[in-house]
Amino acid sequence: MASYTRLIVLGAVYQFQPVHGYFLRRELSTWHVDEWANTQPGSIYNALKSLTRDGYIIDDGTETDGKYPARTVYSVTATGKVELLRMLRDTLWRVEAFDTNSVMALTSFMFALSRSEVIAGLENRVSKIDALITTNSFQITDTLRSETTPKYVREIFELSSARLRAEQVWARELIERLRAGEYRFADEEAIAAP
Repeated sequence: MASYTRLIVLGAVYQFQPVHGYFLRRELSTWHVDEWANTQPGSIYNALKSLTRDGYIIDDGTETDGKYPARTVYSVTATGKVELLRMLRDTLWRVEAFDTNSVMALTSFMFALSRSEVIAGLENRVSKIDALITTNSFQITDTLRSETTPKYVREIFELSSARLRAEQVWARELIERLRAGEYRFADEEAIAAP
C-alpha cells in the first residue's frame, strides 16, 4: 500500500463516527501519523473528500460548536466498512522487508477484525518474517561477493533484518497479550472499542 492515509482516515472515521475532519486531524496528530505514515493535515481532508466520492463515507450534515464554524460530520457506509476490512486484512497478511507503516496502521484499527483473525494474521507475520530474514542473508552474501556493489550496501539488509526481528518479538508478545484477553475486538461486542 503506497499510502496509508486512506486506511488511517477510513479507520478513524469508523472508530469515532459521526466525526468531523478537525477532530480527526487533532486526534491523528496524537498518534503521530504525520511521522510514521507521512499523513499531513491536508491529506486527511483530501482523503475525506475522496472517500466520500468513492462512497466509503457519507456526509452526515454539519455540526456547530459555539464560536467555531459549522463542520461537516462523516460516517462510514456499509461499503466503506467492507473496504476498511479489506484494507486491514491486506495490511495484516502482507509483510514487506522495509515497511514499518503496515504494523502501525494495523494496530491502530485491529479492533475492527476478530481476535482470532488478528492472532492468525500475526502468527503468519512471524513465519513470513523468518523467510524475509533468510532472503536478506542471501542478499548480504550476494552483496559481499559482488565486484561492483559497495560492501557497505549490506547494511541495508542488516538493518531490515534487525527491524524484522524486532517486529517478530513484538508480534509474539502481542499474540500472547491477545490470547490473554487484552483489548476488545469486533467479534466481542456490538461496537468495538480499542
